This record gives sequence, C-alpha cells and structure tokens, in this order.
Amino acid sequence: MTPTAAPAAPTVQVRDTRDLLSVVPYALGYRPAECLLVVCVRPGGDLGLVARTDLADLRRPADRAEVAELVATRAAQDGTVSAWVVVYTADDVGPGTPARAAADAFSAALDAVVPEHEAWVVGPQRYRSLDCTDPVCCPTDGFGLDGLESTEPGAQLVLSGRAPMPSRDALYRIPRADQAQRNLASRAARRWDRARTDACDAGEERGWRSRSFDAWTEATAVVAAGGNPSPALLGRLAAALEDRWVRDAVLLWFVPGRAALAATVAAGETTDQETDAAVGEAIATVVDPDAARRPDEERTRVCVALLESVVAHAARRRTAAPLTLLAFLAWWSGEGARASYRCAEALRVDDAYRLGLLLAAALDAAVPPGWVRARSIHGLGEGSGPDLR
Repeated sequence: MTPTAAPAAPTVQVRDTRDLLSVVPYALGYRPAECLLVVCVRPGGDLGLVARTDLADLRRPADRAEVAELVATRAAQDGTVSAWVVVYTADDVGPGTPARAAADAFSAALDAVVPEHEAWVVGPQRYRSLDCTDPVCCPTDGFGLDGLESTEPGAQLVLSGRAPMPSRDALYRIPRADQAQRNLASRAARRWDRARTDACDAGEERGWRSRSFDAWTEATAVVAAGGNPSPALLGRLAAALEDRWVRDAVLLWFVPGRAALAATVAAGETTDQETDAAVGEAIATVVDPDAARRPDEERTRVCVALLESVVAHAARRRTAAPLTLLAFLAWWSGEGARASYRCAEALRVDDAYRLGLLLAAALDAAVPPGWVRARSIHGLGEGSGPDLR
C-alpha cells in the first residue's frame, strides 16, 4: 500500500530562470500543461508559494483579476522577494490571446507586492520570455526545451530518484483495487449498513459508531505495522465514514494526542462543555496560527495510505467522505494542489457534500493552514517546498 505523496525533494541550487524552469516538474511531481504557474521565492532562497491555475479558468477578465489578486496577496503574506509567472500551453501567447492576457494580469497584480518578477511561456518545443525584448538576451523564438533537460539541479533530482509523472491525473489518481477485492469490500459495507439500520435505539446506534471508530483504529494499526487491511475491514470503514459522527471523529484523530476525544465524538457524546472546548482546541491546532502545528508526518502517512485504500476498494458513491478527508490532510500538509484535486473528486461524487464544500471554499480563497499562516506572520520556519538556493 503506497500513498500517492511524492518523496521529499533534496535541496538544489538554482542560479537562473533556466534552472528554475527545469525543476518545476520535479517540484510539482508532474509535467504541467495548459495552466499558469506562479513560483515564488522567499528570503534566503526558500521556495515559497507555488500557485497553479488551469488556463481554462482564466478566460474571463473578472476571473483573471480575482485569482491574480488572491495569488499576489498570498505572495506578499509569504514574504516573497522574487516570482516567476509561467504559462504552459501549446497555443499562441501573442498579444491579445487569452493566455497572454492571463500572464499580464498576474504580472500586474504582482507589480505592487513583489520586488522582482518575470513572465515566461513554455510550449511543446520551446520556451521564451514574455518580458525581454532584447533579441541578444532572449531570441524571438525562444530556447529549445532540451536545454531544460540538461541542467545541474535537474540532474541532481534525477539522481535522487525523482521522476515527474506525465500529467496531474497520472500523479494523483488512486488506482482501483481488483474486482474480487472490491466485491468483498462491498459485501462488508452492506453488512455494516444493515447493522446500523437494525439498531433499535440511540444507545445501539452509539454502539455502532463506537465499533466503527474501533475499526478505524484497528486499520491504522495494521497500516502502521506495514500491513494491508482486509477488504472486509476497508468495506466497513467505507460505510462507517458516511456517518458524520464517525467521519468527524476520524478527522480529530488526525491530530496527535486526541484519540480519546475522537472516540468520545464517535460515540456521539459531545454535549458537555468540556468536550466542546477540547474539540475547539484540537481544531485550533490546525487553523489558528497562534496555536498551530504541522501535521505529524508518520500519522499522516498512515492515514493517507489507509484512506486511499478505502477509496480503492469502495463503491464510488461511498467515496465522498474518504476523498474529503484526504483533501483535508493534503491542505493541512501544505499540498494545496493535491487538496484541490481530492476535493474536486469528492464533489463529483456528491456535489452537496458539506465538508467538501467548506474545504473547497477555503481552497478557492487560498486560505492556508495555521502553521503556514504563522510562518507568514512571524517569518518563522522554512519554505513550504524544496529549497532553491
């Protein structure tokens, strides 16, 4: 069982734009296409904000202006000292084209907040500057892409075992389990549904929720030990996560030291003020910059691997909850692109899924997790991506 998260990138030395463009696919994990990227660098050379938007979403002037202002605001909050606006497209980027209008909008928004920035376009065969008009410095037809395949930082990343996937879908897609395993999981999910339906009163329903949460802790222990939960256990979890109390308990369990609180929430026993205060404290750990902490790496690894296995084995109609929880973990980890992808997957399953809609709104507004906001406010810590020095 392997989560789709890419391994941590080594520190690489970037000397110029060619070096930077060469490492973008490695930083993203895939080769970008038909999109606009803003790559920001913080003081000291740390890679900061990396924002990606589909060009198709930037065709309307109002949309371009709104997204560009959001990115510029976040770049300023992150202490950006230099930035690159990079358009990846096979289409024309001449004056008046939608792609050029998008690049111009982002450059204009960055003018007021970033001391140094430049715009580039990367096509199927060549790349070139959108700013420089000196043919000696920047040939009119640009430079061959083969030049981006032979840089020193790119070679370092290749030697470290990094290899970008051909597309975003190829990077983020969760492969489906084979049909026999999915059938076993589906039967287990139906049995778990019936167990809840057969509950005669509120006490029995709370018992079902507690057993559901026990299934979660059992499965995480299996994954932490290097094993694979059975299809039956994964099917029970797929059914259990459709219950809001169980899902919220799992979300709380993501926060280290909150296992007992999560078990209380799973049972539906959250009416006393002490428990409510504890829930608020746990949430502050994620969202409040004054109390925020990064997610625990090992705990996150286990949760991502388990939730991806649930998605791989579950019927599609049951995947809104695990996909949203995966989106939340990606957002908390600072992986906004992965979070957006998972959130979109969840809302394609259920376009009215409330937690998914709330998370999508936060992502659309470029709201970072608390630990990222704390870094921006107080100037603490490292950049959110690989170091570029």
